[in-house]
Amino acid sequence: MIKILLNTVIRNLYKQKAYSAINILGLATGVTCTLLILIWVNYEISFDTYHKDINRIYTVYENQQYADGDIFSVYSTPSPLAESLKNEYPEVEYASRMVSTWGQLVLSANGKTIVENGGKVVDPDFFKIFSLPILYGNYTNPLENENTIVLSRRLSERFFGDIDPVGLTIEINSTYQYIVGAVVENAPENSSIHFDFFLPFKFFRDYWQYDLSDWEANSFHTFLKLKDGANTDYLAENIRYHVRQRIPYSNVELDLQAFDRYHLYSINKNKAGPIWYVQVFLLVAVLILLIACFNYMNLATARSERRAREVAIRKVVGAQRRGLVGLFLTESIIFTCIALGMAIVFVELLLPVFGDLTNRTLTLNPGNFKFLLAVVFIVLTTGVLSGSYPALFLSSFLPIQVIRGVFRQDSAMLRKILVVIQFSMSIALFICTCVIYKQLNFLQESDIGYNKDNIVYVEMLDDFYDEYSELKNELLKIPGVHWVTAANQMPVNFSNSTWDVEWPGKTVDAEQVLFQLSFVDFDFIETFEMDVIQGRGFSKKHGEDTLKFIINESAAEKMGMVYTIGEEITLWNYTGEVIGIVKDFNFNSLQVGVNPLIMMRNPRSFKYIGIRVGEDQEPIVNNIRKIWTQKFPDVPFNYRLLEEDFDYFYQAESRMGKLFATFTAIAFIISCLGLFGLVSFVTESKAREVALRKVFGANVDHIFQLLYKDIFKWIMLSVAIAWVLSFFAMEWWLNGFAYRIEIGIGIFILAGILSILIAFLTIYKQIARLVSSAPAQVLKYE
Repeated sequence: MIKILLNTVIRNLYKQKAYSAINILGLATGVTCTLLILIWVNYEISFDTYHKDINRIYTVYENQQYADGDIFSVYSTPSPLAESLKNEYPEVEYASRMVSTWGQLVLSANGKTIVENGGKVVDPDFFKIFSLPILYGNYTNPLENENTIVLSRRLSERFFGDIDPVGLTIEINSTYQYIVGAVVENAPENSSIHFDFFLPFKFFRDYWQYDLSDWEANSFHTFLKLKDGANTDYLAENIRYHVRQRIPYSNVELDLQAFDRYHLYSINKNKAGPIWYVQVFLLVAVLILLIACFNYMNLATARSERRAREVAIRKVVGAQRRGLVGLFLTESIIFTCIALGMAIVFVELLLPVFGDLTNRTLTLNPGNFKFLLAVVFIVLTTGVLSGSYPALFLSSFLPIQVIRGVFRQDSAMLRKILVVIQFSMSIALFICTCVIYKQLNFLQESDIGYNKDNIVYVEMLDDFYDEYSELKNELLKIPGVHWVTAANQMPVNFSNSTWDVEWPGKTVDAEQVLFQLSFVDFDFIETFEMDVIQGRGFSKKHGEDTLKFIINESAAEKMGMVYTIGEEITLWNYTGEVIGIVKDFNFNSLQVGVNPLIMMRNPRSFKYIGIRVGEDQEPIVNNIRKIWTQKFPDVPFNYRLLEEDFDYFYQAESRMGKLFATFTAIAFIISCLGLFGLVSFVTESKAREVALRKVFGANVDHIFQLLYKDIFKWIMLSVAIAWVLSFFAMEWWLNGFAYRIEIGIGIFILAGILSILIAFLTIYKQIARLVSSAPAQVLKYE
């Protein structure tokens, strides 16, 4: 029986080469897109899953509540929190703080010097919480004592090659010496925590002079590993006011996030996080696969007249309907299997390009059980779904009707509905792509309140300030260097904040206002070409300006100040006067608004040198490199361009736009194949009608309009449905931006015109061939 089925399917494949090729190509394209998206989705959801007992690992985060109703959620927590939670709650088995090293450190060993900023400072429990394979050294407690450093394999090989370095010495900034206690395997790419080395908190305390007992300073990630069977909801409820119990006036509430959600899910209730992109592209994968299935149905039933005679003859010689259903389903599944084989080849060829597009290292792993399960599911689902209706419809023909030349046409409405669904999906994807690109263009070209172009910046070492003044003078002598300044952070990465600010007339309602805080040098405002709307910037003409403040418009509004110049404000324990107000500028993505900002001079906190250069950047940067190398021969010169970092804000949206554009084009191609199938059916079923009309004198234009009019109304229905779906989807997406475009009617009109044009080009040749055919050729057997 199986042999007979296979022979029949293969014979039909051979006899109908063009039809089979179109059908298989449509299915292969849909399966290729689906597999590519599933490979990417599998990579995204695999983040951090290599950790043992990941279901017991949690991170603690803060919900900071402010007077205007905003809730600011951050992973930064106080230093004493980890130990306090471990000691007070029996559900907690291990707890560890983690903080990245502040700035670059110079590591020296084995006659080599390397500048690194990929260090993490952690507690010993860190290695009991996370699964980091230890290659050399202490397997039970890598940070056994406070003079130990743990290296990644990558850094160990850079210093010591392939030898075991445990027991050897690493010198940090020519001052601190640490013994290598262990070497751990590099973090995989799908890890949320990346590192080059680990240091104990003794280094953090000694080097940065940080008070690790301060409950008000938030600088640390806190990770917990709970005991097996611990009640997470109960623990989360109990720790909620843990900080307020130590600081009664605190605005902080604590909460827990499972670490397996750390990569994909945002703790900010107003942001969906990367999981949104995963869900969207899973939906896109399903849509494209459905479009491919609908396309198969259309093409299969479009040839119903030819297959009807085959069905009639089979029934006359005794074939049962269930056998015919099995035949057509087998044909569909075989088509899908052939399409799958082609799709796997396409995936192998396209993965490098797709990986670049998604900024991921993606591989096809046919031996992976999940992949095999997905492939089997796709084959069965696609085969059965795409073949089910053709099988039921074609197997229902009655032999006597076929012999008389009477065919059932009850599939016409369903076929049109399938084409409408296909085109609706494709047009909606096209509109979404246009809106995404328009929004991205708007964000990148909006006035952000300062000039980000032609800014080169370099990260300094922590003890750099003593050399900074001389370096600044040397840099200003370079032709093409216009301004030089320094700061603890660049305008694209402002992250320091505080609510401990006092000002005259401060009301109770304003008690919990979060201010961004930045330490900047002279010429900061001039370097970034910010607008001073009142007062002045920091200037040497007025001395050191160390107890002076510059605020932005939003800060002035929060403080209720109309004219603030000369007013005193108190930041922490420092009291000084406001000397200037700058126009609001965006120091974060335009997805969020501008927060209140305070700037002051604190030279010991500077971490970056910002340099405004001329248009011809390359020779200027080369001259900067020469001066840097002369002054700091052991420190590599690494620079960044501010405009590139600004573009990084919208990298995820940019990738999403490119992916949408790619899949939209593919969806349109498959939809056109479906429309081709519909028109094939129409032209095949209306051949006699057209011939008779021509015999009785109908002209070609009239017949052409008659045929196209019926298809045109279904395309217009597709356009209308797509308009509604895409409008509401994009409105929801755009509402996530503080600065956004308005969706104009032009995008919808453009999508409609293009869709009609594509549909017209797809069907023109078939209809033209039917209209131009000789009536005698069609009616010679009548």
